[in-house]
Amino acid sequence: MTEKSCLLEPVFDLFGKKWTTLILREIMNGNNHYGKLLKIIPNISSRTLSSRLRMLEENGIVIRNVYDTIPPSVEYNLTKIGQKTRKIFVAMSEWQAEWKKVND
Repeated sequence: MTEKSCLLEPVFDLFGKKWTTLILREIMNGNNHYGKLLKIIPNISSRTLSSRLRMLEENGIVIRNVYDTIPPSVEYNLTKIGQKTRKIFVAMSEWQAEWKKVND
């Protein structure tokens, strides 16, 4: 990272990818099974969902749990650091609501 780069740039790169915030919102709301995420998020492909979940797992935001059932069940939960994103998203939603009022 250069001196002129923003320290938040990696965060915005991570959360700025299409579908990522929707996936996290659904996991925060308890929709944490892979199949349910695929059904509840409109127009997301299985490949994209898998890719985003893998990215979130690699970055320590979610943890993947596989249950030995027939068919296998895969569930995603927020890690300790992932749970802290809730506060960030709430603050950003509140800011967005105020910003929207100013710009309407």
